[in-house]
Amino acid sequence: MIQSDHSGAGFKAKRSAKRTVSTASKIAGKRADRRTSGVEAFRRAERATAKTAGENFPRAIEVVVAGPANVVGKSVTGDDESLEGDDAPRQTYESTWTADNYVRLLRRSLTKECQSHIILNSSYRDVLKSAAAPELGEDAVAVLVKRAMTAVQAKRIFSIYGYYPVLAEELKKRGWVQKRNPDSKPLNYEYLYTTLTLTNSRSTCKVKSPPSLTSTTVESLIIENIENTHLWSIIKDVSPNYIFTTNRYDINWNTINDSAMLSQLNILSFCTKIGLARTVNTISKKINIKFPRTYNISDTRTMDFFIKNYRLTALLSSLKNILSSKNSQKIMFSENGTVPYEMIDFIEQRSWEFVHAYQTEEESDMLWFTTILEDCWNKFMVWYYEIIEELATIRVCNSFQISDIYERFDGLECKIKTFCPQFFIDGDTNLWIVKPSNRCSGIGITLERRLNNILKNIKKPNKCNKTYIIQKYIERPLQIFNVKVDLRQYFLVTNTYPIQIWMYKEGYVRFCSKKFTVEDLGEEVHLSNVRVQSTNIKYRVPSVPEECMWDFTQFKEYLKSIKKGDKWHTSIYPTICETISTILIKSFKQDIRKKFAFQLFGADFVLTEHFEPWLIEINSNPGLNPTTSIIARIATTLLKDIIKVTVDFPLNSNAETGLFENIYSDTLVKHCNTEKNITKEYYYYQSPKYTKQLNKQSHKGIEQNKKKIVR
Repeated sequence: MIQSDHSGAGFKAKRSAKRTVSTASKIAGKRADRRTSGVEAFRRAERATAKTAGENFPRAIEVVVAGPANVVGKSVTGDDESLEGDDAPRQTYESTWTADNYVRLLRRSLTKECQSHIILNSSYRDVLKSAAAPELGEDAVAVLVKRAMTAVQAKRIFSIYGYYPVLAEELKKRGWVQKRNPDSKPLNYEYLYTTLTLTNSRSTCKVKSPPSLTSTTVESLIIENIENTHLWSIIKDVSPNYIFTTNRYDINWNTINDSAMLSQLNILSFCTKIGLARTVNTISKKINIKFPRTYNISDTRTMDFFIKNYRLTALLSSLKNILSSKNSQKIMFSENGTVPYEMIDFIEQRSWEFVHAYQTEEESDMLWFTTILEDCWNKFMVWYYEIIEELATIRVCNSFQISDIYERFDGLECKIKTFCPQFFIDGDTNLWIVKPSNRCSGIGITLERRLNNILKNIKKPNKCNKTYIIQKYIERPLQIFNVKVDLRQYFLVTNTYPIQIWMYKEGYVRFCSKKFTVEDLGEEVHLSNVRVQSTNIKYRVPSVPEECMWDFTQFKEYLKSIKKGDKWHTSIYPTICETISTILIKSFKQDIRKKFAFQLFGADFVLTEHFEPWLIEINSNPGLNPTTSIIARIATTLLKDIIKVTVDFPLNSNAETGLFENIYSDTLVKHCNTEKNITKEYYYYQSPKYTKQLNKQSHKGIEQNKKKIVR
C-alpha cells in the first residue's frame, strides 16, 4: 500500500519534471547577458569587496570538505570560475586557516547560496524566466523516486532545523534522504551576504554553522533545490527518523515518532547558571567538584549565605595578605599605620572560630560567627578595603610583634587549608564575578570586590527582568603571554538510560587580549568570550594569537615548550572528564520521552597556575558560529563526528567515532572516579539550619575551645 501511494506520487513528480525540463530547455537557450540585475548585483558586490579587501592571500586556496551531494544531471563548473573573473581552471590546495582566508571562503560560499536562492525564489519569477537554469531529466526524477522509497522503507529520512549543510552531506553519503520543505529557506541569505560584504569583521558572522565550503557551483545548488522539490512531494507526510536542531522550541514534540533519533534531551538543570550551582551544591556534600562557589542571589535566603561567605573570604584574604608580605617587598606593618592592631586580633579570633566549627562538625550553620558582632564586622571591612585598595598598613610597635604575628598566622593557615579546597583559587582580594543568569557571551558580566557595589548592581532596575548569580572569581588563573586563558571542551551525551558520555578530544583555548591583573577590572582583562575580545584584538598583548585563540593541539605544543607536556594527559584532561562525568551521572534521570536522544554540550574551564581545570559553566547546544577560523574548522569536523557516534556506532560498536571518546557508559568508566569522598566543602552553600545554639555560646567558651585545639 505504501509503495502504491508513493509510486503515484512518483508519477506526479515525473509529469512535473517534464514541465520542468521543457521550461529549462527554453531557458537554456537564452543568452548569458540577459541574466537579471539581482544576480549581477551579487557578483558586482563580490568583485568590489574582493578589490577593497586587497585579496592579500593566495587566490588558489580552496577548502574541499565534500563534493556536491546527489547531483543528478549535467555537470557544470563555469559559474565558479566566473566569480573570480578568471577563466583559468582552479587548482585545489590544503587550506591555510587564517581569519582573512576563512572570511573569503565564507563570502564565496554565501554568494553562491544567495544566487541559487534568488533564482528559485517564488518572488523572483522574472529572474527564473531570464536565467540559464540547469536541467533535470526524466531518468533523474526516476532515480529520486527510487532513492526516496528505499529511504522510507529503511527508515532513513532526516530533518535539519537551521543551517547545517555538513550534517546533510554526511547523512546523504549514508543513503539518507532529507525532508526539506522547498518553500522555506533556512537562512536570510541576502542579509548575511550583505553583512559579510560590508565588513570584514568576524563578529558580524551570524551563521549558526560553518558552510560546507565546497567547490559546488550555483547551478549544482539549484539542481539540489529542484531535487528537494521532487522529494518533498513524496516524503512530506513521512515522519523523519533523525532530527537535528539546536533549539528545542523548533519542534512539535507531539508529532515526533517515539523511535526517531533526536538531538535534544529533556530540560537539563545543569545547563543554566542557577541550575548548575544547585546541582554542584547537592553533589559537593559528598564528592569534590572543582567549581567555584556560586550563589543565586535572587533568593533572599541564599543572599544571606553569600554575605556570610563574602565576609569569611575577606577574613581569609586578610590572613593571606599578611603572610604574603613575609617574603616580599610588600609593606604591611609600620609604626604609623592607619589600621589599628585590633584588626589582627579580630582576624585571629574569627579564624579560630572557623576552625572550631569545622573540627567539631557542628550541626548548625558553619558560618554563625559572621552574623554576630555586626559593628565589629563593619569596622573590619573598612580596614580591609583600606589595605586592599589604598595599600594602608597595620600599626605595630616593633619587629618582635611582627614576627609573633607571622608565627601565629602560619599555624592558622595550615589548619584552615585542611577545610578549604578553594583556598588557593580565592586569591587575596576577595574578587567576585556577577553574571545575569539568563544571558550569554559575557553580556552584562561585571567584576566587583566591594559588597556595596555588588548589591547596587543587582538592584538596578532592568527591562529584561534579569536575575543574577554571584561566583567566586578565580584570582590565580593560568597565564600565557601574561594574559588569562580558558578552555572550551565539547562533549556529547547519548542514551540517558543508560547514559553514555562522549568527550571530544579537540576544542579551543581562548585568550584575553590585555595583560592580567586583579587591579584592572575591565572585561578585556578577565572575559575571554569571542564577542568581548573581537573588539580588542587590534590592541592585544604581543605574542597573543591573531584570533585570540588556539586549538588543543597548539596548547599541547605550548605545554611541551615549557616542560609541562605531561600535564594534559595526567591532570587536565582526566580532571575535565571526571568533573563532567560526576555532574552528569548524578543529574540525569531516565528520559521517558525518547528511546534514543542525544545532545551536544560545551563546558568552559579555567586553569589555575597549577594547571587544575575548574568548571565555570556548561552550555547546552553551544554555538558553532564560524567567528574564527579555528572554530570553523573544529565545528566542521565535530558535526561529522556526531553522525559517526549517533548513526554509525549504534549499528556497529566497532565503528569509527572520530575524535569522540566514550568515557562513561553502563560497561565503561574512563578518566573518572565518581565515588571519591573528600573533606567537607568549606563555607559553600550550607543547608538552611539555624544557629541558636552557637549564637548563645559566649566568647569565653570559644577561647576555651581554641586552647583545647591548640593543645
